[in-house]
Amino acid sequence: MNARHLNLLRTLLSQPTAPFHEAAIVLQARRWAEGRGVSFARDSSGNVLLRYRKGRAAPVRWVFSAHMDHPGFVARRQRGEQLWADFLGSVRREYFAGSRVRFFAPRGEVVARIVGVRKPANSPWLACRLKLGQAAEVPAGSIGMWDLPAVRIRGKRLAGRACDDVVGTAAVLCAMDEIASRRLSADVTGLLTRAEEAAFIGAMAACETGSIPQDAMIVAMETSAAQPAARLGDGVVVRVGDRVRTYDPSLTGHVSAVAESLRKRDRRFRYARQLMPGGTCESTAYAMWGYVATGLCLPLGNYHNQGKAGRIAAEQIHLDDFASLVKLLVALAVDRRRPGDADAMLRGQLQRLLRTRRKFLWPRPKRGHAADRRGGS
Repeated sequence: MNARHLNLLRTLLSQPTAPFHEAAIVLQARRWAEGRGVSFARDSSGNVLLRYRKGRAAPVRWVFSAHMDHPGFVARRQRGEQLWADFLGSVRREYFAGSRVRFFAPRGEVVARIVGVRKPANSPWLACRLKLGQAAEVPAGSIGMWDLPAVRIRGKRLAGRACDDVVGTAAVLCAMDEIASRRLSADVTGLLTRAEEAAFIGAMAACETGSIPQDAMIVAMETSAAQPAARLGDGVVVRVGDRVRTYDPSLTGHVSAVAESLRKRDRRFRYARQLMPGGTCESTAYAMWGYVATGLCLPLGNYHNQGKAGRIAAEQIHLDDFASLVKLLVALAVDRRRPGDADAMLRGQLQRLLRTRRKFLWPRPKRGHAADRRGGS
C-alpha cells in the first residue's frame, strides 16, 4: 500500500470525532489541502468542500463524498466522578452497560465506564451515566469514543475505533492527492459531510443550500457491514444500493464499466458489484434531492463497533480493499467516458441481437401446436 496514503489514513483515524463534533477531522483536511493545489472551503453548514480542477474539457463533474463522523459520545455535565453524556448514533443497547469510553478533554484523555443508559422522551439520543476511573475534569461538549485503539494493523487487516466513515474520508483525500500530485486532467470536488450518523444532516443541508452543483455526478463513500458476496479482502464494492433503495442505474453502470477496465489492466485491483443492505447511505439522501448519485464502499467488520457476544470491538477493513477504492476513484476522475456510454453500448448489443434473431419469432406455430395448447411458454 502507498506509504503516503497509509500515513494519511493513520492520521485521520487518530482524531476524535462524533456527529456534529468533527472539528479535528476538518483541521486535518485543511492541513492536507494546503500546498496540494486543492482549494479548501466550508459551506454554511460546516461541510468541507475540496476542489481540484485541471483541463478545460473534463467529461464529468465529479463529487466524491464521505462523512467525517462516527457514532460517539458528547459530555453534558459532571458531578465528581459521575459523568452524564449523550450517545449520538446507532448502536444496540446491549453493548453499553459496563463498556469503557475514552473522553478527549482539554487537559487530556479520560476513561470512564458506563453504569446506566436510558432513552429520554424529549431527545433523539441515548442518555448515558458514566463513572470516571480517575479524578478529572470533562467539560460539557467533550467528545467520547469507545475505549479502543485508534489504529492497529496486523498483516493486511486494519482495526480502528472509527473506520466508519473516517476511512471513506481518507479515501477521498488519498484519491485527490494522487490526482493533484500527478496533475491529472479532472474536475473533482471532495465533499466531507457532517453528522451522517445522526441521519445525514450534513448531506441534506448541503443539498438544501446548493453546495453541490446540480450537474454533478455524486459517488458517496462508505464502509458497510460485510456480506457473503462482499467480504473483507474481496475488493472495493460498487454499491448497487442500500437497505432503502437502489442507486442511479446509468451512473452505477458507468462506475462498474470503469472498474472492469481497471481490473483488466491492474492485477492487484479487485472489486465486487453488490447491493449492501446493512444500512442506508448518503446516496439515498442525495437522490431524494434530485441528484444523480451512486455509491462505493469497503466491506466492514464489527459494524459500528458491535462485536460478538455483545462486546464493543474495533471495526475492521482490509488494506487491499482501501487501495482498490483509491485506485477506482482516480480512474473515475480521469476516464474520458460519460455516464450513459455504458448504457448506449449495451443498447447497441441488444439491438444487434434483436436484428439477427427477430426472424425466429415468425412464423407463428401452426394452430393446434403443443405450445398453443399450453397457452405459451
